[in-house]
Amino acid sequence: MVFFFPIALYLFTLAPTVIWGDSARFALEVKNLYLGYSADSHPLFIVLGKAFSFLPFELAYSLNLLAAVSASAAVFLVYLILIEITRSKISAVVGALALCVSHAFWLHAVTAEVYDLNAAFVAAVILCLLKWRKDPDRRAPLYAAALLFGLGMTNHRIILIDLIGIVIFVLVTDFKIIKRGRALLSVFISFFAGSLLLVYVIIQKMLDKPVTVVADTFSAEGYKDAVVKYSPKILEEIGMYLSYLFYQFPLAGFILGLAGIVALFRKDKKLALLFCLLIIMNWLLLFKLGPSYGHSKYTFYISAYTVFSILIGYGFFSLKNYLEDKGRSVEKLSLITAASVVLLPALLYNVTPHLTKRLGIDLLHARPVPYRDNDEFFLNPSKRGYTGAERYAKEAFETASAGSVIISDYTPYTVLKYLQDVKGVRTDVLLIRIAGHGGVIPKILSEYSGKRDIYLADTGIPKSYKMRYLAKKYAIVRQGVLHKLIQKEVPPATN
Repeated sequence: MVFFFPIALYLFTLAPTVIWGDSARFALEVKNLYLGYSADSHPLFIVLGKAFSFLPFELAYSLNLLAAVSASAAVFLVYLILIEITRSKISAVVGALALCVSHAFWLHAVTAEVYDLNAAFVAAVILCLLKWRKDPDRRAPLYAAALLFGLGMTNHRIILIDLIGIVIFVLVTDFKIIKRGRALLSVFISFFAGSLLLVYVIIQKMLDKPVTVVADTFSAEGYKDAVVKYSPKILEEIGMYLSYLFYQFPLAGFILGLAGIVALFRKDKKLALLFCLLIIMNWLLLFKLGPSYGHSKYTFYISAYTVFSILIGYGFFSLKNYLEDKGRSVEKLSLITAASVVLLPALLYNVTPHLTKRLGIDLLHARPVPYRDNDEFFLNPSKRGYTGAERYAKEAFETASAGSVIISDYTPYTVLKYLQDVKGVRTDVLLIRIAGHGGVIPKILSEYSGKRDIYLADTGIPKSYKMRYLAKKYAIVRQGVLHKLIQKEVPPATN
């Protein structure tokens, strides 16, 4: 049940085709088997995606399916962790299903994304550590944890945040391990074996690039300012984090999770320390990214939400034991509590988009794109029947003239490129991606203006499209979902 309910839910709410941004990019990378080493590259997911691409479905759907399977595995692993801790099936089910229906986790289970696979690796490492601490002299589970951690790093570098908590837990469980050279060597070898794919990619890239460039890219040079500098709005960030957490686990789940932390510290301080460190380190590093990351920021918290769902299960277990010790019947209360943990989130996610629209509240400040209701798209995890990205791309290519140029930022570009490269649609159209402040636009115009029709994929990010610069020389005319640039006539010089 704990595996089949999630997979059934995710299949029912799975995106039927390509989705904006990263999901479309992953499909392109899978098609070409592109394995990168930068912080935003995910070689393991791409390799797994290649295997899933042989399924008899559209490539985008197959990758969405990979995300659903990864998420279901993470839910099942949370169940096993709670069985290991509590020996209570009902408590394990409550914790696992709390994760299953939590907003960010569910959202990334129905689109091609890497975060739920990362959650599965975090849960698998925790489970191995729990197995190991039963008998620290039997180190096979510890080596398995190191292997899985290495594998997890080939999927997403974000798992490195959890290293501090894991190392501290290992040391407080068996401090003498630091004196056992053979054991430490075996841990390192296991980790190295797990990360072999990433090592291979890095070595391959080093053949034609300086080591300093590779090291800088691997260490996420694009995020350094965000990671090193704290957000000046610390109180706002704390409030946003707690709001995100409550939205994942509304009311019953939130209360049970907090109760679980307290109860676990009383019962098992070492394990409570591990869970708290996994949550706190995730928060301390990632809240520094600041409000500018907007609607995408909550994705980085998914591994912490996974740990919190374990605490929800433990909180339920503690509540059940407390009531039983008082001689009270717990069957009805257990059923009501379990149902509220699962049903309240689903209700909240369906109501919130309508409520924010009615009140005129923009919670996420996401840029507008055609055929995407941001409130519904981001606040409700279900993507059942959503084809807005594909519809946009099809209409864009229907509008574009033969041999034209479409200048696009990342979000629409990936979808347009997906239709071109994967479905073979309008390969005569030249797609040019822009980033940042659109510094390449003058060069693009000097090369193609007057030779090809030029369109903008969107105008939702004025700085990226250099709208002020363009408005001086071009009339920007809306044509379908695109914006055509028509050069203004230069008035004749007067004597």
